[in-house]
Amino acid sequence: MEELGKAEKLVLGYIGHEYFGRIYFSTSGGKKPEEVIAKVIAEEITSDEKIQLRIRPKLEAAIKKLQEYWIIQLSGYEVKLTSYGQQLVASLSKDEYSKLKEEAAKGNI
Repeated sequence: MEELGKAEKLVLGYIGHEYFGRIYFSTSGGKKPEEVIAKVIAEEITSDEKIQLRIRPKLEAAIKKLQEYWIIQLSGYEVKLTSYGQQLVASLSKDEYSKLKEEAAKGNI
């Protein structure tokens, strides 16, 4: 888990702790799934639009990295944890996830 940064851990915790390993979504206007998911996470973390705009690119990059490492699986309408991703989420405590959310709400990821 040490090779993952704050943004990757935040995305993992969000999918694992908030949505039990699976999120359904829909894309519109030709947006990439990574953009949609990053926007949803950013909006749920903070209502400050400036901070949302600051953290969304980092969340998008984190989603791509997690996909490349086969930690999450992303399809056209669903993002879910792989079995490896489930193991990583199990090692991420809810307290650590809460701290990551607080830092992200301040724009520090």
